[in-house]
Amino acid sequence: MTRRIANLTQGTFVRIESSPYSDWGVGKLTDIQGGLARIQFFDAPGAALPEAVEVALSHVRGAMLPVQTRVYRRMQGGRWQVGRVQEGEGPILFVQFPNGETVNVEAEQLEVRWSRPLTDPLPLLVSEATETPFLADARSRFVRAVARQHFAAAGIDAVLCSAIDLVDYQFDVVRRVLTDPIQRYLLADEVGLGKTIEAAIIVRQYFIDDPSAEAVLIVPTALVYQWRRELSARFGLGNELDDHLHVIAHDDLDRLSQVIGSAGMLVVDEAHHLSRQSTAGQHQLYALLESHARRVPRLLLLSATPVLGNAEEFLRVLHLLDPVVFPLEDLEGFKRRIASRQVVAEVVSTLVPQNVWGLGPDLERLLENYPDDPLLVTKVAALQQVLNTFPDEESESFLAALDDLKTHLVENYRLHRRLLRNRRAAVSWATPRRADMRPVAFTGQATATWRDRLETLRLAATAAGSLTPPIEQALLQSAVNPHASAPLRPALAQAGLDHPDLLSQAEAVDHAAQRLRDDPARIIALCRQVRALLETPGTQVVVFCDRPEDADRVAQALAGQVGDRVVRHEPVEVDEDGEVTAPQWEQFLAAPERIRVLVCDVRAEEGVNLHGGRKVAVHYDLPASPNRIEQRLGRLDRYGTGDPIVSYVLLDEANADEAAWASVLDHGWGVFGQSVASLQYLIEATAGPLAREWVELGTVALETQAQQLGGEDGWVQREVRQLNHQDGLDAMANREIPGMETLEDEDSDWVEWRAAFKALAIEALQFHWHSEGEPGAPSADTPFRVGYTYRDSGRTTLLPLTGFLKHFLATVDQHAAGGSARLPLTQRYAFKRQTTTSRRGLAQGIRLLRIGDPLVTSLEQFCANDDRGRAFAVWRVDRQYEVSDPSGADLYFRFDILVRPALPSEAPEGGSGADDPSQRLHTQALVRKASTFLPPLALRVWVQGNGEIEVDPSDLLTSEYADSWKGTRRDFNLNVRRWRSLPADIKSTWMRDWAGLCERQRQTAMATVRALPQYQSRLQQALQACVQERRLRRSQGDARASRLAGAAQEQELEELRQADAMYAALEAAIAHPHLELDVVGAVFLASDSPFDE
Repeated sequence: MTRRIANLTQGTFVRIESSPYSDWGVGKLTDIQGGLARIQFFDAPGAALPEAVEVALSHVRGAMLPVQTRVYRRMQGGRWQVGRVQEGEGPILFVQFPNGETVNVEAEQLEVRWSRPLTDPLPLLVSEATETPFLADARSRFVRAVARQHFAAAGIDAVLCSAIDLVDYQFDVVRRVLTDPIQRYLLADEVGLGKTIEAAIIVRQYFIDDPSAEAVLIVPTALVYQWRRELSARFGLGNELDDHLHVIAHDDLDRLSQVIGSAGMLVVDEAHHLSRQSTAGQHQLYALLESHARRVPRLLLLSATPVLGNAEEFLRVLHLLDPVVFPLEDLEGFKRRIASRQVVAEVVSTLVPQNVWGLGPDLERLLENYPDDPLLVTKVAALQQVLNTFPDEESESFLAALDDLKTHLVENYRLHRRLLRNRRAAVSWATPRRADMRPVAFTGQATATWRDRLETLRLAATAAGSLTPPIEQALLQSAVNPHASAPLRPALAQAGLDHPDLLSQAEAVDHAAQRLRDDPARIIALCRQVRALLETPGTQVVVFCDRPEDADRVAQALAGQVGDRVVRHEPVEVDEDGEVTAPQWEQFLAAPERIRVLVCDVRAEEGVNLHGGRKVAVHYDLPASPNRIEQRLGRLDRYGTGDPIVSYVLLDEANADEAAWASVLDHGWGVFGQSVASLQYLIEATAGPLAREWVELGTVALETQAQQLGGEDGWVQREVRQLNHQDGLDAMANREIPGMETLEDEDSDWVEWRAAFKALAIEALQFHWHSEGEPGAPSADTPFRVGYTYRDSGRTTLLPLTGFLKHFLATVDQHAAGGSARLPLTQRYAFKRQTTTSRRGLAQGIRLLRIGDPLVTSLEQFCANDDRGRAFAVWRVDRQYEVSDPSGADLYFRFDILVRPALPSEAPEGGSGADDPSQRLHTQALVRKASTFLPPLALRVWVQGNGEIEVDPSDLLTSEYADSWKGTRRDFNLNVRRWRSLPADIKSTWMRDWAGLCERQRQTAMATVRALPQYQSRLQQALQACVQERRLRRSQGDARASRLAGAAQEQELEELRQADAMYAALEAAIAHPHLELDVVGAVFLASDSPFDE
């Protein structure tokens, strides 16, 4: 809190408002000369004063010290006394000191720690300014717990603190992006594998890393609500929406133009849509993105579109990613590049251990086609040499050489090394599989008449000739899905087919189609099937209709038979302020035991996720496009657990075309058994010819296409094989993800994490614990809130309120039940991941408490900046203890040491590069990459007073602090009075050169850490992994650069130079890490107490 003071005087507490000192906290004004103010900051009792700062007086403001601010007063004899501000401002403060002493003190006599981290707590012990071991133990337990989380997350906090399942391949994608100083990536996972989750983790990490983050997400209109909901419910970014985080529809050019200029990150979902230049709006959007994509330091493009198909569209996507390597004017070169990969793509598909005896010809093909790739030639030769020893398929040397060659091919012949793609085939466990199609047969009363009239019209149209493709499509649509077909007479007339007989026949078909739609037979059959399905407990049914009118009729009919267990899907409505009310149909997901049926129309085929549990699809009708069926089933088989998806299809036995079309979908495309999302270009290519052939041949055309598409040698499998070859080069390897097991193990240890958090926040710092449910067993996870408490509540939080609000503001829920201005409460939290990812947890917005969450971050800042718990001293009595030292007490020092790579700060202050986004991004990637090699390591060393290492400390030495008698044992915290009361023999033995003794034992502890086998092996492993990765990066980069030319080659070489510099810095940081003293303590072991109490 700052204020303007007309006459700042010497000794006044002040803050500096100019960079880089604005975050340094409170200092003391010591002098004013010629418009310059001299400010002295204070680090800690016993520590050297930081160098004084001189700034313009106009940048200095008086600082009020809020209640509970921690202050220090130097007493006679040099000892320090610690107190807390209770009241007052200006030159006189009312301060509470230990043992109930509360007095008025002149501000000039007090000191306040600045807001920079306390890097060395040893001066606190030297100057006897120690705290109770209770605080040190609570803080140490918390610090060790968060260190383990940082170790597991490897610098990607957002993975742990988001309400998502931990998935290895998603973690791998996120880690690749965030450890790269150039964060421009195309995330190309196949449909349903979680590109949204991957991108949202990266967005969340951006907001964790950068307080000034500004991100713009550009998504299809139908997905705006889904993105906003996910970012809020799962990733805790609801407070950022519309202020610093914008989710904008593809067609909202006006709003996008207003915010894109300040974006530090761009995320483009369904990026392939933007490459289709069929409308003026798409042209404008692409041009806008192209102009800003070059500038923005973070760019994520999301698209599941395969490389094969429309090369021009894919080139436009890659051009946004890397305009140097993929210039728009070189479409022919891009096509040649795709074609040239075919040999490699085919060979990669054969590089499997089971093919050990058949690899020879494929290796020769590689040598024939790529003789100018020296690394490839070397790796092929190495594999051939192993093959000459006639290995079996499990031979370690064979598997290593095979994997080495395959890795080289995949990494160097992929279209772009920042294209990341996971395939369903490699992670088949990640999504529920599709089971099969089961027909639900019935006979419509009006179908025969309608079909006769349509067949008459088809023959007449064939005779008329010159039908346009839209008319052919309209006729086929009418044949296979009469319930959703548009009237044919207006379509024919508009197309210029105005022969009276033809129009009359079309009108007859339209009248018959309306009677068919009014026929209740289809709805009766559907209701019968749904009732049968609901007899299986836990089953939920999703009914898909094409037209909203049909969905309304179906929902009404089902409601009459199954009551309020059915709900109708409706699009999300956004009010004029952009606020969204959760739609009623979401109860289908939130209350599956109560709402069993969801009825959807075409508007639910995009932007709605219905996966999880036991879901069944019932298709009221079948649209005339396999892509539409894929969209429907894609709502149900996205990432997550769930039973296989069975599709029930209503088929009118009086309509042969409907049954034949169902066969095309099932036996031809196989859409009810597997995703056909990657086949979209083949689907588009066959749609026109099929419509034309149906007009000429009728039902036979459908039956013929089912045969052409299906089977091992059918069109579908041929396309799949070709896609598999090409995708195999761009897909990420199906391998064990390093660090994933550690991440899962640490995340599952939530009971210990809960204990560590509560020990510091609730028991030591006196925050309020507000349970949101009935207390359960220790293994139960009850949602809770954390609150700040005032003195008048009987329990006082031991932090200044202003500090609490500053760091905790992002967590405060102003609408929390039980909260108030006198008791601000946080959002709901839980410790167990499954609590937050459950339907109930997501519906209630329960956050997962882990590193990365502002609440934990604020406590980490407290641990770094506050001296409480950093140094302790205790006189520990055990009446049965045998003292060895003649002084009457044995002395032991405890040193808690953190080992970290010796890297620069993530947020440089002042100096070159502080405000450079690319430099800041490079530093963050460097720190994160270092964490993957050498995560923080917490070690504890006990040193005897005589300098000997206590290798195996006793239970007496390591037991928890006890300030009352427990049998023969009790602890006495060495406060100011007790330090003064230590026996003379203790003072003459241990305290004679106390500062020198403390420093010598610190050096002993540091030397012990450096000699530990655990420390040395960890450094050796980290350095070896870093060197290996550096060599691989260099060899791959050289190989890529050799196949490039001009600006593209220079760009690749420049990235290689930057990578070399990064790895050199990493190797130096790992070889000579920082050893930070986190906590220091002194324990005097004695058999009696020298204190009169």
